[in-house]
Amino acid sequence: MTNDQLIKNILLEPSESRTLEFKRLGSRNEGIDKALQSIVAMANTDGGMIILGVDDPQKSRLKGTDKIFGIEENIELYDELGRTITKIYPPISEIWPPTLIDVEPGKRIGLLFVPKVGDGFRYYENHVWVRLERGNKMLNPQDIIHLAYVKGFSRADKELVEVGFNLLETESYEAWRKKRGLGENPIELILEKTGLAKQSEGKKLLPTRAAVLLFAEFPNDLLDTKSSIRVFQYAGNLEVVKETINLVGTPKNINGPVAKQITDAHEHVLGLLRSGMRIPSGFKTTYSIPERAVKEAITNAVIHRDYHTKRDIEIRIFEDRIEIESPGLLPFNITPSNIGIERSHQYRNDLLVKHLREFPDPPNLDQNEGVRAMRQSMRTLNLYPPIFYTYPHLQDAVRVVLFNEKAPSEWDKVSDYLVKNKYITNSEARKILYTEDTVKVSKIFHRWVEQGLLTKITPRTGAKRNVRYRLPAVDEKMLFTQDKSK
Repeated sequence: MTNDQLIKNILLEPSESRTLEFKRLGSRNEGIDKALQSIVAMANTDGGMIILGVDDPQKSRLKGTDKIFGIEENIELYDELGRTITKIYPPISEIWPPTLIDVEPGKRIGLLFVPKVGDGFRYYENHVWVRLERGNKMLNPQDIIHLAYVKGFSRADKELVEVGFNLLETESYEAWRKKRGLGENPIELILEKTGLAKQSEGKKLLPTRAAVLLFAEFPNDLLDTKSSIRVFQYAGNLEVVKETINLVGTPKNINGPVAKQITDAHEHVLGLLRSGMRIPSGFKTTYSIPERAVKEAITNAVIHRDYHTKRDIEIRIFEDRIEIESPGLLPFNITPSNIGIERSHQYRNDLLVKHLREFPDPPNLDQNEGVRAMRQSMRTLNLYPPIFYTYPHLQDAVRVVLFNEKAPSEWDKVSDYLVKNKYITNSEARKILYTEDTVKVSKIFHRWVEQGLLTKITPRTGAKRNVRYRLPAVDEKMLFTQDKSK
């Protein structure tokens, strides 16, 4: 991306967002403190970027390049920010200096890329901040504890629980023990040697939560948190609550050891998909969603969920899609933009995952392979790709949506264009789709926005000709990064 294109993208941004902030350095009133709070908040949430030397488009009445003041407007404040960024604890590596872009002679803007941290919260003046859709929020101590589990900084699977070892001597335990070639020693000894049991502070040997999840017949009944899967099927494409909810049949509750949960949930959902459902027109809808995509989505939900919360995994089957929602946020360095592309630094439940691989016919693939398999299996059948939702669209959860719908050829052309160009307008879409029908393209875009396939960006002025679209999970860094190969 050239400088001119990059600056054009910046000027076209209609507002700040969860992962984007503009910071003019015109006066001390802009606040070093606020800048540092934003850096900490972004690092603790999903990362993002702060553009230094540009006025906030929501507050500014200026247009075009008049909104660009450059860091030279107050170079002392810029230098002070560089010095005080060291007050963030623990330090964020390689965050300073920002990337400087020449706008014109004597005027530069700074692109400060803030990474999503994966090794614990960042603090500024002993406070933890997180990023909202716009602006920052300071967390209280209870919020910090809760979010530590949600994000995976605190590992629920390694916690010790008051459950008798006799309740873990099950068929699942025997299958795991024999697969590992472990002898017939007492279960307490075997679990301690394999890291699935440890001494408590009171010197009592206790199993970990992972051991209960792996081996207990009914872990949901033994733990103070939830660990089940709930499956719902709905008539139509929406959940409707009137006198009665539009459920088809009785919701299914799936409990048991996690390996069995994955198998049982997979088989139950596939059974529902094969039988289809009678729709109001009298016809029976059929599902094209591939078995592989369903299994990988369920497996990911089970192994990556937050086991410290009192929420179940929910699988919702509609006429046009399946939604699989798992408690907990995307862990560590993973975002909706890079899931299945970038390798995760580690698992949220690494103890659970490690031992789940030791079962006969383990359900979990290597890191990242599950999402890749989902995408490939959907692409092979010419279906829409899986869509991932998380914060701020959901509170403390990750949802994957698999559409039961063939992707039209228009989608391939538009999505390929967006991968290369980041944004698309109605006029640009008409060119690549070889049509002059503005209304037709608008209807296509509207449908994709409703499905969550695209994000609509409306300028502050509301002018329809300047409306743009982009992929919903695009990383801000992608939008403002120069192509070093040029």
